[in-house]
Amino acid sequence: MDNPAVASKSEAAILARALVDLRDRQIQKARIQFGNRLAAIENGTDESPYRAYIERWFDRFGEIEADLDQSISDLAEDFPIIERMTRIKGVGKTLAMKAAVMIDIRRADTISSLWRYAGYAVIDGQREKPTKGEKLHYNSRLKTTCYLIGSSFLKSGSPYRAIYDKAKEHYQSVHPEWTKLHIHNASMRKMIKIWLAHLWIVWREMEGLPVTQPWIADESQHHRIYEPEEFGW
Repeated sequence: MDNPAVASKSEAAILARALVDLRDRQIQKARIQFGNRLAAIENGTDESPYRAYIERWFDRFGEIEADLDQSISDLAEDFPIIERMTRIKGVGKTLAMKAAVMIDIRRADTISSLWRYAGYAVIDGQREKPTKGEKLHYNSRLKTTCYLIGSSFLKSGSPYRAIYDKAKEHYQSVHPEWTKLHIHNASMRKMIKIWLAHLWIVWREMEGLPVTQPWIADESQHHRIYEPEEFGW
């Protein structure tokens, strides 16, 4: 994917990306599949005579996934940005690494380029969506990881939760026609985009790269800067 925020080519990043891909695309997927078979056997919808094998491999894939999580966590020491990311309540090493290995911050020279690569851009006044027959202009796995981080913010009571709550209250007021899911998703987008902006600022500063401060409109349409330090960076 030709994008200003493609994954880093450093040796550590290549290894970390390979482990993340192995975990998400193969091992975790296999564990879930075997887990679904076991659940079906338990509720009587699957009468497979090979339950012992299914249980064995479900457990084995779980062990491999745990080993991969540990290796990914160990590699975090080679990524200084991970320590900064995990200062934020709700961001653990695994999620931080999954996001970091998919971004080359040296090539993401603007916040908007990172937003677009992560799937949170606004194109012609509308959020970017997949177009049938066209190649995606963003990294769908990075978008999913960002959404998981946002969900963790809500569950953990992260300082970013205040952004979500304020946005949700605003959308409920000005868009009574929106469904609860629409309001939730819009509020999540607002919160995640601010987190991505902070990630861009902090990471670029750490690398000694040029940084511009983002002016982000709040719900009253007054522009202000949400400083990373306000949220624990």
